[in-house]
Amino acid sequence: MVVGFLLHTIKTRSLKCTFEHSNPFLKPEEGPAFDERKKYREKLKALWMNSVADDLDLITDWWFTYKCFVLHGINVNDGMYAQASLALLVSTVMGTISYLVELYQTVFRHTTPFSWLSLFTVVFEDAPQIILSMVLSGTFEKTTSIYTLEAPAAFNIATSVYSALMKVSDVLFLNYCYCCKFEAVGEVDGDEEYQKEH
Repeated sequence: MVVGFLLHTIKTRSLKCTFEHSNPFLKPEEGPAFDERKKYREKLKALWMNSVADDLDLITDWWFTYKCFVLHGINVNDGMYAQASLALLVSTVMGTISYLVELYQTVFRHTTPFSWLSLFTVVFEDAPQIILSMVLSGTFEKTTSIYTLEAPAAFNIATSVYSALMKVSDVLFLNYCYCCKFEAVGEVDGDEEYQKEH
């Protein structure tokens, strides 16, 4: 997971750091220097959480699409659920395209994002996924097979993982673990200086 975050940090060197001491619970003295370091970490955390959300979204979309394909198939002539599964597959493919474009944006255009990407994602992935998931998830409740609890379980697991990562990163990354000092390159996210040098 966190593919975009890792590629971004490799390209911009935004995780370049020097070790100051070995005590992760020793916080720097309050002041402008500490505020700047915390601000830089907040930028990294936002990028991390966005990357985690994108990865979880892609994984759960393909998981649900696969389960619907196994249960209904994707034949246009096989009834409403098979047609909805086909539409879900198309939406998932569009979501994958959106994911790859956002991955490119995170790595190469972090300071100048595509203005159309958010609308594209909502119209061609998120909205269809929500509607089709509501239509298709009803079929899981009517079967006594192994699929019965998997759809809500997958959603619960994905949201729980995301929530746990947010809480842990807030407590540890922003308030502790200052034994490592990040060496910001130019701008806070590192992109400006990187573009000047390369």
